[in-house]
Amino acid sequence: MAEPIVEISHLTKNFVLASRQYGLKNIILHLPQYIHDMRHRNVFTALDDVSFSVERGERIGLVGHNGCGKTTLLSIIGGVYRKYDGDVKVRGRVSMMLELGAGMHPDLSGRENIILNGVLQGKTREEMNGLMDDIIAFADIGQFIDSPVYTYSSGMKARLGFGVATAIKPDILLVDEVMAVGDADFAAKCKVRINKLLGEGTTLFLVSHNMPDIDYYCRRVIRLDHGHLVEDKRTGQGA
Repeated sequence: MAEPIVEISHLTKNFVLASRQYGLKNIILHLPQYIHDMRHRNVFTALDDVSFSVERGERIGLVGHNGCGKTTLLSIIGGVYRKYDGDVKVRGRVSMMLELGAGMHPDLSGRENIILNGVLQGKTREEMNGLMDDIIAFADIGQFIDSPVYTYSSGMKARLGFGVATAIKPDILLVDEVMAVGDADFAAKCKVRINKLLGEGTTLFLVSHNMPDIDYYCRRVIRLDHGHLVEDKRTGQGA
């Protein structure tokens, strides 16, 4: 039997909520206060003893209220955050669409960022040049492809980022509310692209508050509540 593509066991992730920011100078000048703050710092538990496994090709919808830990979970699967406790195993190439403009340098052009993003995800410059026309066609942002990303609207960033993330044909695709940013044409293009990847066996994790999207794409729904996994059910639906 094949190993799960994602295995998560007793995963816990804490964040320290600092009451103030300390630079080296302030640490030296206010050492007693700094020591006090470190001893009495507030800790926020974003994920608390979460366990589940995912087989290759599964389509997972992550749902729950804002702040329940969905994006933190995707960020750990994608390697953006380190776990605090527990065990996480991810087998395969991961593409992420977790935040608009993530992984993009604002001063580089869209074309240059295509290369940068691809290299960061394990592709060579030559491979990304081979995918360039497909990504540019998907993004459909015209002459802005050669303009700095800081001039882009949120929708343009979403188009470019989604084009890169899906063009490299990942084993695991992590999507966090990206399709909610674009217009109807963009959503339709995303649907076609995602369905193609799913047909080729890509594993999908989708975070969305839009339940029709969850119902359309996902065959399994994991619900989080204040960092706890409270429901894990197979729906029998999905594209």
